[in-house]
Amino acid sequence: MKIVVACTGGMSTDILVDRMKKEAESRDIACNIEAIHRNKIEEVLSNNDIDLLLLSPQLMGEFDRIKAFAPGETKVEMLDMVKFGACDGHATLNFAMDLINE
Repeated sequence: MKIVVACTGGMSTDILVDRMKKEAESRDIACNIEAIHRNKIEEVLSNNDIDLLLLSPQLMGEFDRIKAFAPGETKVEMLDMVKFGACDGHATLNFAMDLINE
């Protein structure tokens, strides 16, 4: 499974993704998690090889456009502002897994 977290800056997202990776590893969950800048969103979605794109709260205004651009099976969701701000890798990984397994 492949999860991508997109943001506008990068610092918080890099920390969050590192914590998500550590959480996945500690739970023996096989997945690829990466952080990207908003400028790479369309390119990543065009490749049609991700399961879930999580958007940082700063991208809320672009959610509808990004979701409409995503291929049919790729899920796109907003990250919770509190979990994102706390860089909560455990809760964010749980959220991602729930979305992927819907």
